[in-house]
Amino acid sequence: MDCLQSEPSGVATVTGTGRAYFHGDAAVCPNQQAYCLKRAHVIAADRVLTSGGSQDGFTCVFFPGKNTTTTGWIETRRLRPEPVNPSPPPSEWVGAWNSEGVMRIEVSRDQGGLRAAGLADWDSGDGFDDRGTVALPGRNHHAEFSGPLNMIGDQARLSDGACAVELTLLGDFLIVEDDNSCGDGNTSFRGIYRRMP
Repeated sequence: MDCLQSEPSGVATVTGTGRAYFHGDAAVCPNQQAYCLKRAHVIAADRVLTSGGSQDGFTCVFFPGKNTTTTGWIETRRLRPEPVNPSPPPSEWVGAWNSEGVMRIEVSRDQGGLRAAGLADWDSGDGFDDRGTVALPGRNHHAEFSGPLNMIGDQARLSDGACAVELTLLGDFLIVEDDNSCGDGNTSFRGIYRRMP
């Protein structure tokens, strides 16, 4: 199973003591050998997303941090699956959600339903040639959307002109897919979001 290409489908809480390290996705991994071990880790009480796939005593896990999402294999014995509401109430959707520090989605109540507004902004750095001269100036990348949500169980869809966005609520994680038509070609809302405090 290719962990990096799998899709999140469940939620789990990390249990036990000490760090639970991620293991890589190379052809011979996961296993307990040092060459499979990654530096990234989670600790007890951290909540993670799982793909539902397991292999040799490991489960494929996604952990969205402040600036990046770590994906890899964690020992299954360190994970306690959590129940997920297949039809979460509106109150569980409402709030500000953030992914990797550059993408934000705000879900709010609107005339008996819900609406969402998204903003993604990031700057690409300058590209330099072999002599250290700027060969390709950096630029700002921007995308946005806004509109009412069409709710179906734990999923929601939104269309804003050519921009189409799909959202899935799994526990306290929001998983977002789009059609790459919400902004310039290098900006997408795809990712795993966590509710902002």
